[in-house]
Amino acid sequence: MAAVLAATTVVLSDALSRDSDPGPSVAAPSDLPDGWKSWATAAKAPKGSERLLGGAGSALAGCAAVATSLVCAGSGLMATRFDLADGRTTWGRSVDPTPDGSSSSSQGALIGTTGSHVYAYEAEEGETTAGPRFSYTAYALAADTGKELWRTETGTGESASVPDSTQDAATAVPEGVVTFYGPAGEYYALLDAETGDVRWKRPKPDGPKAPADCLLRSAADRAYLVCAIGLSENGASRTTVSQIDPATGKARWTVEAKGTQYLLGQHDGRLVLADTFAADRGLTLIDVSSRVLTVRRLAQPRPEDAQAYLVRGTVYFTRDSGGVRAVSPSTGRTLWESNSTVEKPGPPTASATHVYLASPSGRLAALDTSSGAVDATRDGRDDGGRTDSMLVTSGAPLVLVGDALYVPYGIRSVYTVDVRAL
Repeated sequence: MAAVLAATTVVLSDALSRDSDPGPSVAAPSDLPDGWKSWATAAKAPKGSERLLGGAGSALAGCAAVATSLVCAGSGLMATRFDLADGRTTWGRSVDPTPDGSSSSSQGALIGTTGSHVYAYEAEEGETTAGPRFSYTAYALAADTGKELWRTETGTGESASVPDSTQDAATAVPEGVVTFYGPAGEYYALLDAETGDVRWKRPKPDGPKAPADCLLRSAADRAYLVCAIGLSENGASRTTVSQIDPATGKARWTVEAKGTQYLLGQHDGRLVLADTFAADRGLTLIDVSSRVLTVRRLAQPRPEDAQAYLVRGTVYFTRDSGGVRAVSPSTGRTLWESNSTVEKPGPPTASATHVYLASPSGRLAALDTSSGAVDATRDGRDDGGRTDSMLVTSGAPLVLVGDALYVPYGIRSVYTVDVRAL
């Protein structure tokens, strides 16, 4: 299902915390990080990355706020830290540049963050005399210093799974990192937050004719195994959603839904899922306490080319053209529809009054959450370096800390703005 979902319209809404409806922003309303000032800066290019990327690169894969840090990854970076207040980059760790040219390293991407920990991974992929070689390692780093706290190999082999949250193959929870594990990614396992030790591992479930195609997601600090059963060209006949017990790895409960469902997040005590293939199927809600499943019919079928995100209790369908539709997950009713004027918008973020979207170049729009009116825009920037359009399909996720909005753009670049001044 991971490969199928990558080519469909419903995508991950928050590649970092994996909780796509986090509620209020990190800081209090009308607040900025201590010492904050408007800044724009770029992380230092990792040694050898320009050669590997041919002089161009992809946008940052994602950022997350941890204490006084904005930690980002992408374009040759396993992780790097920007100070929330002034943008200073105090540390950075690159992916392996493989100077001998025998293999290549993937773009960096954060698995997630918890407390003062940053979870990232390194991937070594390439050819050897014996054939393809793939090796993946998960890391825990200290957010303030970048110090390596632990590393754990999650899989080596041609069929191993990269522990990448953007591919729904790993997720962070308070207990550590839940990731697919083993030479063929045939298990899912918990890597302990403090030691990186494998606390448990469980085999993926089997389907009627073949192993189920599964994703790892999280919502409200709980990990979920979402598996398509009977996947075909016309979609899966059913999807199982299992809440994982962090102590044992066993399913606390499992609920089955029709179609190929993708978990967007949790709101008001219910998981919110959207069907990957059927634009008219509506939203599926699962009560995490009673496990009662409800389908909310959409007042309008979602646009065929839309991406779906759950942010602060609203589902947003966004399109590459800049179109945005806001939908209530409780009723399926369309709240408003608007044109953000932002091309290829990435995952949005929202305050109590506005939803924010940005393009790969950093063009920014603020839309009123009650009406969809575009209240403010900011032009993109041309100081972020040349990106490879084949690698950049949308903007990176935005991060809102109180009234300070952090906008990744270009290659390894970030700027920040006080949203009250837009």
